[in-house]
Amino acid sequence: MSIVASDLVAYASVNMPAIDTGTNGGAIDALRRCDFTQMGANDTIEVLSSSSGDTTQTVTIRGRLASGAIAQEVLNLNGVTVVTSSNTYERLLSAELSATCAGTVTVRRATGDVLIRTIPIGERGFMAVFRELASDPASTKSYYTKIFWKNTHATLALTSSILKQNADGTGLSSPSGVTHLPAATSGDSATSTNRVTAPAGADTLDPDTFDDGDKTIGTLNAVTAWGLWLRLQLPAAQAPLRTTYTPEITGQSV
Repeated sequence: MSIVASDLVAYASVNMPAIDTGTNGGAIDALRRCDFTQMGANDTIEVLSSSSGDTTQTVTIRGRLASGAIAQEVLNLNGVTVVTSSNTYERLLSAELSATCAGTVTVRRATGDVLIRTIPIGERGFMAVFRELASDPASTKSYYTKIFWKNTHATLALTSSILKQNADGTGLSSPSGVTHLPAATSGDSATSTNRVTAPAGADTLDPDTFDDGDKTIGTLNAVTAWGLWLRLQLPAAQAPLRTTYTPEITGQSV
């Protein structure tokens, strides 16, 4: 059977700091994903598992309130019974399990049970890629983060692979907004000094240029991953944004 879209998974890197200090990037973090459906309106958050046995784990929810303040709370899983947050959130920033679960954990809005994301069995959570950051009042400021596209198919390679920008929801005019640049090789573990420092040229794909263009990486073998650096460039005194960025990977398989 050919590779299908669900075989291609966007994972986090092991270092995705929410502050401007500390190592950034590194190897793939196959326990945490970096895609989810952001909340469309202020709401409380519900969590539950598909397994009645998941009662000793917790889910740490971190998000931004309508006031702009960052809030965090720990919800105790109660198996298949819904547990609801105390806070009403304007946006969700991350959800983190204390340990892996026997069942699939659902994180959703309370109103209408609108799905934010599920945490698959064996994984630990998900997060926003650019979070808890702000523009500089006087000058343009750039932030960097690293994600990974993994081909989870057990045997088949994705050939003629291309990393694409599907959509940049920031609405900022180039070169501001989000741009991308692949790592130099598959399965790399390169870092940058912090999230406001670009990766070294030797660690990215020639010609080492962050832009919106398609990036050809060739073959992504079975059960391997390729890192993708993202840059968010904010103009001076940029107003707050709650938006999404959509990367895409395409290729061929038998």
